[in-house]
Parts: sequence; C-alpha cells; structure tokens
Amino acid sequence: MTKATNESVTIARHISTFLNVYVPSQKTKSYHTLNSYQYALSLYLGFLETQKNVIPENLHSECFSMEYIEEWLLWIMEQRGCSPGTCNNRLASLRVFLKYLGKKDISFLHLSQAASQIPRKKQRRNKVTGMSKKAVQTLLTVPDLSTKTGRRDLALMITIYSTAARLDEILSLEVKHLHLYAVKPYITVIGKGDKIRTLYLTPKAAAHLEKYIAD
Repeated sequence: MTKATNESVTIARHISTFLNVYVPSQKTKSYHTLNSYQYALSLYLGFLETQKNVIPENLHSECFSMEYIEEWLLWIMEQRGCSPGTCNNRLASLRVFLKYLGKKDISFLHLSQAASQIPRKKQRRNKVTGMSKKAVQTLLTVPDLSTKTGRRDLALMITIYSTAARLDEILSLEVKHLHLYAVKPYITVIGKGDKIRTLYLTPKAAAHLEKYIAD
C-alpha cells in the first residue's frame, strides 16, 4: 500500500474541510450547488488518476497547475462530451477551491492566481423564452384562496413574477426584509455570495404580501 505524502495529506484535509465546512457555511446552502463543487473536484481527481497516474496518496501542488487544468478542460470536452458552459462551471468550482486553498496555506497561493488566468470557453448564449402572459394567468389561478396555504402560495408566486427573484431568495425572506409601506415598496434579498439586492414590488405584489402578513 502506498504511503501518503505529507503534502497529499494536507491537500486532502483541505478538500474535506472545503466541502464539508466552508462551502455549506460560507458559500451556499443549496444541495445542488454543493453537489456541483463535489462533482467538479471528484472529476478532476479522476482525471489525475486515469490520465496522469496521480493517485490521492501522491497529490502535490503541481497537480493543480495551469497546464493540468487546461488539459482537464480539454479532456472533459472531448472524452466526456461536456459543453462549453459545463466546462466553465467546472472551472469555476475548481477556482473557488484553489482560492480557498491559497487562503489556508500561502504556499498554494500561486495555484489560484494561475487558474484565474485560464480563459473561459466561448459558448453560445441561448435565447431565454419566458412563459406567455396567458400561461402566467393560468398558473396564478391554481392556489386555493379559501385556505391560508393558498393565499401564501399566490403571494409568493406574484412576488416572484414581480421581482424575477430566485426561488431560494424568496423562500428565505423574513418580515424584516419587506418594506411594503415605502413610497416605492421593495424587498431586500440575499443572493449568491451573500450579496444583498433591492428588488422593487408592483402594487399588486405588495398588496398580496400585506394581506398574507395580516393572515
């Protein structure tokens, strides 16, 4: 059995802490986003093992060099059929880890700096097609307004439609985030990266939120 090197143990420990502590507490509470970080790192380690003959016990800093990362991106495109958009997402996840690694151990700082210089893959932007006005009107007739749950659902659906906020932003709203009696009613939401955003409400959305709070 191969004995792990000191550097490989250090990197493995940082990977574990990154996934199990840092990401859930500092980056996101979304299961899907956390799973994306886990998958990207697993995919990269798999690439190192199958393409570079680097097993976990032999991990070292140069395994995360710009050259290796660029080869990895080419590999997941050609061998795994990943789209440019998927490659960019995987690269973004790896960059977040390397930035974390550099903060925890300054001897790894150069890896994050090098990875930040890797250009994103060019991708075609697809035209976003939203729901038709008729479809939205039909959707808003679904909640049963004779129940508190139905009135809540309608208030949240109208708020989402009014602000174009993300679902997790709406679900994390608290009463203190609602400013319904301002000259121009608005809500404050905490988005990705803990960024605070101000989103203005239509009169209809403000009215439904006010009624639900009264409920």
